[in-house]
Amino acid sequence: MPRNRKAVGAQGESTAAAFLESRGYRLVDANVRPEGGMARGEIDLIAWHGEFLVFIEVKTRHAAWGAQGAPMEAVDARKRRQLLALAAAYLARHALDDVQCRFDVVEIVETKDGFARFRLLPDAFTAMDSAD
Repeated sequence: MPRNRKAVGAQGESTAAAFLESRGYRLVDANVRPEGGMARGEIDLIAWHGEFLVFIEVKTRHAAWGAQGAPMEAVDARKRRQLLALAAAYLARHALDDVQCRFDVVEIVETKDGFARFRLLPDAFTAMDSAD
């Protein structure tokens, strides 16, 4: 996997998309940025999983990079607030007022031998968690 942060992220998102599809997620959007408004950032993947519209954050790490910690640790309160704002903007833009939503995180850790370990964290956080 490339070491460039942007390339690592793009590769991780592509790999995560295939991983999620194999688990019954139906992808509908990727790399969603806000159109105007106050929200900044990007939603990595958006998919339907059963009756839920799922906003998915993908965090990729390379085992050789060491002290970065678990990928989920990067989804701190600031990041959760950002994702909540982006999701609200997406829902409003697409008139999806009555859908059930959740926020999942996919952790990908690449090993030195080129294998990847995946961990799917469904419903990884809620609006209540973002107040931390």
